[in-house]
Amino acid sequence: MDKKKRTAIVSAVAALIVAIGAYWYVNYQIPHNEAVETFNTAADGLQSRNDDLDAAIKELQELNKSKDKPYDSSTSDSATNAVAQAQAAKEDIPAMPGNTDEINAMAKKIDKMGKYDSVIADLSTAKSNLQDSIDQLKQVTNPSEQFILQRLTGIANITALEAVSEGNDPNNKLGKQGGYTACVYFNSDLVDPSDVYLSGDYTPVVDGGCDAGGAVEVYANAKDAKKRDEYLSSFDGNSILDPGSHKVVGTCVVRTSCHLAASQQNNMTSNIEQALIRLDK
Repeated sequence: MDKKKRTAIVSAVAALIVAIGAYWYVNYQIPHNEAVETFNTAADGLQSRNDDLDAAIKELQELNKSKDKPYDSSTSDSATNAVAQAQAAKEDIPAMPGNTDEINAMAKKIDKMGKYDSVIADLSTAKSNLQDSIDQLKQVTNPSEQFILQRLTGIANITALEAVSEGNDPNNKLGKQGGYTACVYFNSDLVDPSDVYLSGDYTPVVDGGCDAGGAVEVYANAKDAKKRDEYLSSFDGNSILDPGSHKVVGTCVVRTSCHLAASQQNNMTSNIEQALIRLDK
């Protein structure tokens, strides 16, 4: 074979190889590269959504594990459940397939993954409820006398208020170790004053004690409040020394008159509790 013919054959073969390579690159490599890029973009999007979910989970977990406790323990339980549900809803990025068509199909699937709007909204709600409950407990932990007076004002069926002083404290407990740091008595129009006061002069309020309506006793800590509540419980059902109803709210003991019907006691206690834990935002 002469040189010219051999050169022509070599050139033809080379051209064929280049043509095959170009065809492969255009029809296979470029689409594959584009598929990989599409997959990576979709994966980055899912990773970003996962990062947002992880951040919301972490915020709620940190609040739930903080030293600050909630007034309503169920808000902590709800936070724990919300975190568990969010963790279960999290979708990991799948491995990239090898086939171009499969890569494109997986990219489309990833685009539909990690739709966490409702999950993150639930985490936000749980966090808000937990934070509110924490703030409520702080609010009813050794609150001031002025706070109690302000919150009792305007409650249905409470007609008069008076805070005790060292000079008129009927229990002689104000400011003493284990005693209350403040105590506010109130009269109620649901109680006939003639059943309580010894004279026709139905003032001062403190003179009527809890019998004339009730009281809110404030303690420095929950331990002292619970101890007081337990002491009052020892007289429950005693026809002579009936202490009326009593409930611990934070470090306060909310008391209502023994002259009230059970439904009236429950209703008034609930109204007082809600007034004390109300958050004015």
